[in-house]
Amino acid sequence: MKILILRLSSLGDIVLTQPIAAWLRAKYPEAQIDYVVKEQFLELVTLMGCGLKPIIYKKSFKAHFALFKVRYDIVIDLHGKLSTYLIKIAARGNKSVTYNKARITRARIVKGNNSLHIESTLDLYKTALDKIYQHVILESPHLYSSPHTTLPELLSVCKRIAIFPGATHNTKRYPLKYYKELIENSPKNFQYILLGSFSELELCQNLILDERTINLCAKLNYAQILSLLETCDWVISSDSGPMHLAAALHRPQIAIFGATHPRLGFSPQNPNAHILCANLDCQPCSLHGSEKCPLGHFKCMHSIPFQSILEIIEG
Repeated sequence: MKILILRLSSLGDIVLTQPIAAWLRAKYPEAQIDYVVKEQFLELVTLMGCGLKPIIYKKSFKAHFALFKVRYDIVIDLHGKLSTYLIKIAARGNKSVTYNKARITRARIVKGNNSLHIESTLDLYKTALDKIYQHVILESPHLYSSPHTTLPELLSVCKRIAIFPGATHNTKRYPLKYYKELIENSPKNFQYILLGSFSELELCQNLILDERTINLCAKLNYAQILSLLETCDWVISSDSGPMHLAAALHRPQIAIFGATHPRLGFSPQNPNAHILCANLDCQPCSLHGSEKCPLGHFKCMHSIPFQSILEIIEG
């Protein structure tokens, strides 16, 4: 049995495909399961713990022809874009399926239909398996950290809190001034670790207030980030990829929603998650966030004071 999974990006979306890979591995223990992904997320696939073979996505004819020669039994497209449609054609699976992106439902939610709700993006991914199998039951996403991963030396503190202040779009980011107030008003024996990608270096640099804030932004690989999060008492983020990293470890976490909303299916799949969302009439104003608030007030984030976070992590 040869199976091909397609999900090129991005961080959170790839994490949410892990239960699909785990279900297929349980059903076909001896199968060859390949996973096509962009190079920057290659390591993430290896941390899913499903014996997957990651394949770097390339647009070249050579790369597509290599998949053509494998002759896959099943091709599962969990991306649903032109790029993966072309791969699906090239791979010639005996069975080829694409997941239902619920575009219409999500568009109606963004336009203000408060009666609609998508439980999770994972449920949408499951629609691909439902086209082939019956009675599919998925576990929540899980990633595997290693106790042997080398980490920077950290101080022994009362509580260690990881903050991912970034997000792809501005309207998904919790304002830096509130993060600063959170750190300034926290007990002195709380330690804050700032994490993120290269594009968020300046963002994290602006949050270094004293010796209690440690900036590890863009300094760790995914395996190191997972191991570090395992040592944290809390993980704080916006609706972003790192939110799903914390959820896949079932760490206590706080997820802050601004321009988006949990009803779009983006909630962390984690029983230990606290979701902070103002639930304004104008939420959500977009599917993935934007550069500025379309109404000019950004109340979705300004309505969540730092005290709301502090109460949770002090409890």
